Amino acid sequence: MTLNIASYSDDPRARLLSAFAHTPFVLRCGEREIRCESVEGFWQGLKFPEDSAERERIFGLWGLDAKRAGASAPSSEAIDFCGERVARGGPAHHALAERATRAKLGQNEEVRRALIETVGLTLTHELVDESGAPVPDSRTLPAAVFCAIWTKLRDEISSQGARDDTSRLA
Repeated sequence: MTLNIASYSDDPRARLLSAFAHTPFVLRCGEREIRCESVEGFWQGLKFPEDSAERERIFGLWGLDAKRAGASAPSSEAIDFCGERVARGGPAHHALAERATRAKLGQNEEVRRALIETVGLTLTHELVDESGAPVPDSRTLPAAVFCAIWTKLRDEISSQGARDDTSRLA
């Protein structure tokens, strides 16, 4: 069985795991705290110059508002985050997606519960537009990478739960 992670899913677990979900989290950048309202807001905000008002504004968005806000970003093959320049779509960029997803998971108990409930399911990310036509895969965060991040985090919390259960039995 599979679970297709999408904001428009009938399954509430899929909606919570979606990058569009309003699941606020905080990331640290040195001494600074960066508040984001969604992973999508973070992802789209990264397209704008570091320390810009536009980046901060977009970090505060979720859902389609966040996605649409990224459309007006300047074209660039790299982004800056925490003083580091990162190639868009590369391993360091994917690591930022994992970092944001990990923060979302760690700071939202309902997301943790939803992810645990997916144990035994294959996670997918196959999107369609309003007419039902397939949406092309992302060049910067392909579905396979997005699902691998969630699967890795699920495996981590599942094995942590098993260790916790074992320690209670001792």
